[in-house]
Amino acid sequence: MNFRLITTTLAAAMGAGLMAYADPPHSRAGDLPPGLAKQGKIPPGHAKKMWKKGEYLPVDYRTGHYFEDWRRYDLEPAPRGYRWVVVDRDAYLMEVTTGLVANAIIDLLD
Repeated sequence: MNFRLITTTLAAAMGAGLMAYADPPHSRAGDLPPGLAKQGKIPPGHAKKMWKKGEYLPVDYRTGHYFEDWRRYDLEPAPRGYRWVVVDRDAYLMEVTTGLVANAIIDLLD
């Protein structure tokens, strides 16, 4: 009898714990956790990645994203060994061999 009571109690406790995690309010698409929603912030994992001068672009962005239309946006020509690269709507002046960012212009293509 004691064994059944303990087993039933443990099963009920586990079921109640799982129900608490069934549908948290911020799990629906488009919803933010309440603390971030009040502050108007983006969740840490969802923020757009922007590289700064002195950082390195990942290898995936070093080839095939070259930006040849730099005159249209009043950018300086890329010096020898550098290329303008576009990631999302941002332009980066990058050293071709290492991926080192020499200049970053955020939201250039808006």
